[in-house]
Amino acid sequence: MQNNNTLVVTPSNVNGLIARLLKQDARLLSLSVRGEITNLRVASSGHCFFSLSDGASKLSASIWKSNFQRLKVDICEGMTVVCRGSISVYEPSGTYSLICSDIETEGEGEQSAALGELVKKLKTEGLFERKRPLPEFPKTIAVITSPTGAVVHDIEKTLKNRFPCVKMLVIPTIVQGENAPASIVSGIEYAQTTDADVIIFGRGGGASEDLSAFNAEMVARAVFNSKIPTISAVGHEIDITIADLTADKTVATPTAAAVAAVPDKDELIRRLGMISSALTDKLRTNLSRKQGELYALKGRICELMERECKTNEKELFNLSERIKRLMTRKIEILEAALEKNREMISALDPLSTLKRGYSIVKIGKKTVTDAKELSVGERVEITLKSGSAVAEIKEVKNGV
Repeated sequence: MQNNNTLVVTPSNVNGLIARLLKQDARLLSLSVRGEITNLRVASSGHCFFSLSDGASKLSASIWKSNFQRLKVDICEGMTVVCRGSISVYEPSGTYSLICSDIETEGEGEQSAALGELVKKLKTEGLFERKRPLPEFPKTIAVITSPTGAVVHDIEKTLKNRFPCVKMLVIPTIVQGENAPASIVSGIEYAQTTDADVIIFGRGGGASEDLSAFNAEMVARAVFNSKIPTISAVGHEIDITIADLTADKTVATPTAAAVAAVPDKDELIRRLGMISSALTDKLRTNLSRKQGELYALKGRICELMERECKTNEKELFNLSERIKRLMTRKIEILEAALEKNREMISALDPLSTLKRGYSIVKIGKKTVTDAKELSVGERVEITLKSGSAVAEIKEVKNGV
């Protein structure tokens, strides 16, 4: 309605107009505001409400539950922070405030930018590309961490449960504070002189500033230069450090690092059982096949031997017949020679001579062949064809 030519509007009209005007200004839709937290209050709904003060003015601010739970810092009264978000008007009350999407502590923005530049630099150099495989059955695990924290206990317990034969070498290291980066580098370099097969480095979770040592460039280069495969167990799943990106394997917790470093003995026993069963089955199959081949070969050998025996029997028979013929011929030759010798012997036999009318004269046992051997009156024995006689020599006539 109009009164005295003046446009009359309602509070809702005004607040709506202001809201539309704010949404049209890009500067107010995405801005960062630095200030000290005052009047901090967390509602039962989980939303957080506070004011930002610079000493001269205050600005109402809030962060909804979902974003509040994801904050990397624990905000408190009096803390100086940088809030990122947009200006919004709550039309029912006509109040405006900064709706935050993220909150960082003072200086965190610069640190984040510097960290981003370092990540970009190391990525360009290839430090994040190499991912070496871990040995399947390591003998020694080097653990680089604080000796007083829960990390050592968690890793030791897991290693004993999963792979009791592995040796754990603890290399004490400072993991937080100004001297932490140099201490971590020293630990990694010392591990190179040991018999370690795998290096686990890390610490428990914490705020971003607690993990800053593992974002140091010198640590990243030490991890990359390690000749031994590395496992990073820094912080929790939501925390990613440069050391995580450089390591050969990255896990969320120390326990997970131990799990990644060694095999599970129970799983190995199960696998060995399966392999043993498979080998036994294969051996049985091969043995059965070889036995079949052996039986077949035995049958073949018997067949060849039988055939060879038949062949040899025939050859033996032929050889026997040939020997018989040769022996018969030899006997005939020998019989002919014997007959010839018999005739010769018969011709030389004294009895044969006696049969022809001759006789043999002996004086004692001496056969007389010459008349000169005889004397008148000497007694001699005369052997005839049949019988013998004794005579006395009356006269000796010597041959001419």
